[in-house]
Amino acid sequence: MRYRILCVGRRARDPLVEAAEEYQKRLSRYVKLDLVRIRDTDAKTERDELLERIKPEEHLVVLDERGIHLDTKGLANIVRMWQNSGIDSIAFLVGGADGIHPDIKSRARETIALSALTLPHRLALVVLLEQLYRAHTILRGEPYHRS
Repeated sequence: MRYRILCVGRRARDPLVEAAEEYQKRLSRYVKLDLVRIRDTDAKTERDELLERIKPEEHLVVLDERGIHLDTKGLANIVRMWQNSGIDSIAFLVGGADGIHPDIKSRARETIALSALTLPHRLALVVLLEQLYRAHTILRGEPYHRS
């Protein structure tokens, strides 16, 4: 399975970026992972750049606070469903300050909420990577502190 995470926003040196890098390293033990950063500009420019970068064969998952709400085990179940369905390339989209353009939302196969709260893109990236990491540890039968 391969994940591509498309994240709007520049790479700044702060503790959130360091945390994202740590979870990216942990998650890469389970899946192939590419992180693609898109420059934070206006909504139309972001839309155009994202539409160029989303591959037709990818299963697009948009992160939006209005998406389906899952707990960690629910996310693990969705990952298992993707695996069992033969989906091997998944693109997750973390939007920028202006959110995600409707043209891109309409192409998404799924919309998942990380929280009902609006999160800054760097924090959303950390939460996404951490939860995908946890989902994969659950699927591998590794200890999970909530079991």
